Amino acid sequence: MNPLKVQLIHPGRQKPFRLGKGYIKLPDGQITIREWCNDKTKSLKPNGKPNYQHYRKFIRNEGMYVPSLNAKPKGADLLFWGEWEGYSFFDELPNNGNDKLPNGIHRLFHSTINKGGQNTDPYVYGDYFKYAVCLQKGMLTRLPPLSLVLFGTVYGNAFYLDTVFVVGSSVPASNVLTYAYSQTYREATLHQLEEYTGFNPSSEIKLYHGLTWWDRNSYFSFVPCKVNGNSGFERFRIDLGDEAFELARNTQGYSYLPNCSLSPKELWTRLARKCLQDGFVLGVQFQEPKINDVVLGQLR
Repeated sequence: MNPLKVQLIHPGRQKPFRLGKGYIKLPDGQITIREWCNDKTKSLKPNGKPNYQHYRKFIRNEGMYVPSLNAKPKGADLLFWGEWEGYSFFDELPNNGNDKLPNGIHRLFHSTINKGGQNTDPYVYGDYFKYAVCLQKGMLTRLPPLSLVLFGTVYGNAFYLDTVFVVGSSVPASNVLTYAYSQTYREATLHQLEEYTGFNPSSEIKLYHGLTWWDRNSYFSFVPCKVNGNSGFERFRIDLGDEAFELARNTQGYSYLPNCSLSPKELWTRLARKCLQDGFVLGVQFQEPKINDVVLGQLR
């Protein structure tokens, strides 16, 4: 089967900043923590347990990036829009209620103290990106290597792209326990995957491993980022009327982009070039959030 291209539309809202509603202050009164996401939706999982709301975060995290398609990766403090449903230190930013701009900068950490119900997917931290569960059914459970998945959110007439995922390999959900994933990834994502699928051998759900720059430096997974800085910026956007990309106008779900005549690699190249032209760099690897139970122990 030839590689596929998929536009996967996921929720793009930030969690509104309100102390006592998912945000807490440490006893010193100076540090704000965004708690693990535990906001329930009205729908239920197939096993009858609750689904939880996904949110985006504007994240500051150490990582590796390339400033051009011909460059080698460099290390830096990177700013980007992404997902991390676990804990984070939160520094508020004024955005006048504009959800396309960040309401704060998140610095991530991991703890299972008072763990919430939501998982992080896609997971862009560690040695390579990972994608499991989200909207998977049909062909999404059978993506061939070199397929392209574009994660983002539709607002009005634009698609705000936060993760470009190139499929490298995959693992059936029933086999994930046999792989040496990190403790953080297991606790942030795989435990919820176990709850969702039961690691049932009949489940078609896959855990996809993203292709990295080090695997193939001409076609790799990346996140639009900016280097250093202390302020926010609007997410990387593609106008839905732009004929160079022919993206779908769906506001939720996914599309295999039937109107786009480009191959996955051609579409990737155009997206990467536009990202760079618009003042972003390509984030290719991000430090996994460190385990920190000490800070939450202050609340006991």
